[in-house]
Amino acid sequence: MFVKPPTPRHTLHEQPGPLVIRGPARGHFFPILFLSAWLIGWAFGEVMVARVLLFDRDQPAFGYVFMTVWFLGWTVGGGLALYTLLWQLRGVEIITVTPTALSVQRAIFGLGRTRHYDMAEIRRLRLAAPTYSYGDHRSSWAAWGLGEGFLTFDYGAKTYRFGGGLDEAEAHMILQHIAARHPALAAVGG
Repeated sequence: MFVKPPTPRHTLHEQPGPLVIRGPARGHFFPILFLSAWLIGWAFGEVMVARVLLFDRDQPAFGYVFMTVWFLGWTVGGGLALYTLLWQLRGVEIITVTPTALSVQRAIFGLGRTRHYDMAEIRRLRLAAPTYSYGDHRSSWAAWGLGEGFLTFDYGAKTYRFGGGLDEAEAHMILQHIAARHPALAAVGG
């Protein structure tokens, strides 16, 4: 008996207008479990320090300044952890390809920043293994599901990667769909 081949996780909408590909974030068990537990402790610390800052007027100025700076850093850290957890649970990467632009949006509950790239400036659209470098902050997020993907292109003097939740085989399927729809991209460097 053969192993049943996995089905793609992405959805593809081939319509007369743009080609729209939706790829869900790859939720990993350990980061979800860890971040859920960590955020419970984070919330406790956030509430306790907020109460002290709001209601304890009898502390020295240095203590108040220190706790305010700590609270701001703690809030930013908690926001990043919450974003990462929500990305693991409900994140989606939306790739839209038109004759004039390739757009990549990372969204949670439909909200997220979209980056638009001029199709005339895209070079060497291809598959490439994600790079992991100790000094590169982008690769440090890979363990948390926010890393780079296999889909790669050069744009000016920089290389961009997307499709972070995709396996290599699935990224290859998407690359074939894009190249079939936009042969100029394949000719440039597919």
